Amino acid sequence: MKTIMSNIGMIVIEIIILALCGCNSDTSSPYGNKVPAGTSPPNTIVMVNISFSPSTMTVKRGTTVIWKNNDSYTHTSTSDTGVWNTGDITPGSSKSVTFNTAGTFPFHCYYHQAMGMTGTITVQ
Repeated sequence: MKTIMSNIGMIVIEIIILALCGCNSDTSSPYGNKVPAGTSPPNTIVMVNISFSPSTMTVKRGTTVIWKNNDSYTHTSTSDTGVWNTGDITPGSSKSVTFNTAGTFPFHCYYHQAMGMTGTITVQ
């Protein structure tokens, strides 16, 4: 009886884990990664409430960072030093940049920099 209850308990735990994972394919990811429903892929900066979230990120060389616009305004991710410019990222869309060089890279939204929409990527 104890073994049967133990086995049932393990099955219940597996079902709960699978249900919580809710894995699906996120087509906005350049990797085709599977991520839990309602979340963003790794190394994603979300644009919301005229801000970047998170506003700072540290990644390894060769990492692709995704900017995902969950705001109702068009934004950009524009390097302060001219390294990259995503151009317009309309509401609901995303764009990405791959960082192959170590350093610290401040960036801003072209349209909302004066409102404090800034951030920094540190590449190790």
